[in-house]
Amino acid sequence: MEDFEKLGQFYLGRTLGGELLLYDARDLMTHAVCVGMTGSGKTGLCIGLLEEAAMDGIPALIIDPKGDLGNLLLTFPELRPEDFAPWVNREAGEDAAAQAEAWRKGLEKWGQDGSRIRKLKEAAEFTIYTPGSNAGTPVSIVHS
Repeated sequence: MEDFEKLGQFYLGRTLGGELLLYDARDLMTHAVCVGMTGSGKTGLCIGLLEEAAMDGIPALIIDPKGDLGNLLLTFPELRPEDFAPWVNREAGEDAAAQAEAWRKGLEKWGQDGSRIRKLKEAAEFTIYTPGSNAGTPVSIVHS
């Protein structure tokens, strides 16, 4: 596996030619907005940037009204089926072992493995706050 861990450089994948695609963190601003057409890769790009920022110790407060970024919590460095089991929808035919294998193969395709997941998991504390819901850590401005 190649070493993508260069402080201040975010690994975002590879170009079509196979070269590393690294983003210089010094180009980041204090706030960001990502816009684009449906299916253009906004969520994937944002997840990549957020994971790299977390691994470099850069804090982030993420507002995600659509609920796409909860996958940042799926950090299973060993990629074991039992880690995925609580998160798959068995009623829809999803299988934890198949998910674990898909993640393993997907990471390998990009020259990565569970060690990067472990680094992410150890680098930051992730919490989802859910106003008006107990699905995450509930938040209430007005105590009832």
